Amino acid sequence: MFILLHSVASAKTYYVAVDGSDTNAGTPEKPFGTINKGARLLTAGDTLYIRGGTYNQAVSVENSGTAGVFITVMGYPGETAVIDGQDLLPTGVGGALFDVTGNYVVVRDVTVRNSNWMGLVLKGHHDQAISVKSHRNKENGILVSGDSGRVENCEVWWNCKSNEYGKKERGGWASGLSAARHPQDALLRKNRVWNNWGEGLSTYEAEYTTMEDNVVYDNWSANVYLSDTRYSVLQRNLVYRTPDNPVKGTGASEVGIMMGDEKYNPPSSDNRVINNLVKGTNTCFNFWQGTSGGGLINTLIAHNTFVGSYLDTNLTIYYGAHSNTRIENNIIEQSDSLPIASISGTTSGLSFSYNVWSKNPPSSASGMGDVIGDPKLAKTGAVGPGELTPEWFKVLAGSPARDRAKILIEVTEDFFRTARGKYPDIGADEFQEVDITPPAPPAGLIILRK
Repeated sequence: MFILLHSVASAKTYYVAVDGSDTNAGTPEKPFGTINKGARLLTAGDTLYIRGGTYNQAVSVENSGTAGVFITVMGYPGETAVIDGQDLLPTGVGGALFDVTGNYVVVRDVTVRNSNWMGLVLKGHHDQAISVKSHRNKENGILVSGDSGRVENCEVWWNCKSNEYGKKERGGWASGLSAARHPQDALLRKNRVWNNWGEGLSTYEAEYTTMEDNVVYDNWSANVYLSDTRYSVLQRNLVYRTPDNPVKGTGASEVGIMMGDEKYNPPSSDNRVINNLVKGTNTCFNFWQGTSGGGLINTLIAHNTFVGSYLDTNLTIYYGAHSNTRIENNIIEQSDSLPIASISGTTSGLSFSYNVWSKNPPSSASGMGDVIGDPKLAKTGAVGPGELTPEWFKVLAGSPARDRAKILIEVTEDFFRTARGKYPDIGADEFQEVDITPPAPPAGLIILRK
């Protein structure tokens, strides 16, 4: 306890400004001229404020805080601090414009743009990115590769620019926001991810990633992608595609949620996809085996609402060595002539039950407790880019999804964090009756009636 109090008491605050100088003392009156000058001085509990303006600098934070006493690098309150690589920085192959290798570091309230490679990368353990805007970087917008990294309330758009308009300038594509390259316990929460020229939100070659409460739309490849990952959770995310969006065409796949194995390192297993809302993508859910084998192993896909693939089958599971995987309590609506489901190869290892299908699924996807019919969703409000809300997916009072779900101990709440009832509903929304009974008058109040 003495060490913690001492660290907080001795914490220092430094400042950097576009018109500053590294020969200055780093005070408000005499700020540093480069972010790296201030970063080299930081110890546990210290804060570096970046004053408003554009910094054409590659940033590296190598020093570490401690558990509970973080180092903080942040934009000055009320001002806009922009780190701009001008498509030239960093100069090294595969680098980051804003590179954090220290542990227990918080980066917040800054904009990172126009990196020649990646935007912001959290390589240390327990690092955080809060309210960061990352856009127009040639590769990843934000990448977490260290253990226990956290990205929250960030905006990530128009990244993977080396693949802009499908050109594959560097032979492939990256992701907008990702936990990848063998981190454990990453948390990607409450972010908005859109118009990226690769996957939007992803985790691959990772374990115990949690991706929750994000809004993800109009990304070139899969909007959400889980590959080579174990013990990960994808929950309460709003995922959709809008027509005529800027990333469509030229090889775009625009899948909703995709799972698979590309490198089989580690082989995917023990993942949960629950309480997600998906609308209008090219297949709402898709599994592919990849070139190294694999399948859906010990996977739970439950209480999701998948609505209206625009081009292909709503729910697609390709060949795989599946085992102990449950697809339960989902709403799958496909009201046009497109197929509602496609299961390739053997269904051994896949268990379908208690799903609402808007039309008959193939026998390979049907199961006990299924309901066939219109799920009767609210479908109210705007549906344009950045406008769709979760309320669009709410079930109406007459929905056949009501009180028909199988009780799952793994899913005790719905998308809106409402507790599942004694007789839970199928899909991501647990219907709530609106109480129209007028409140009782205060005690002692006399009501006169004619």
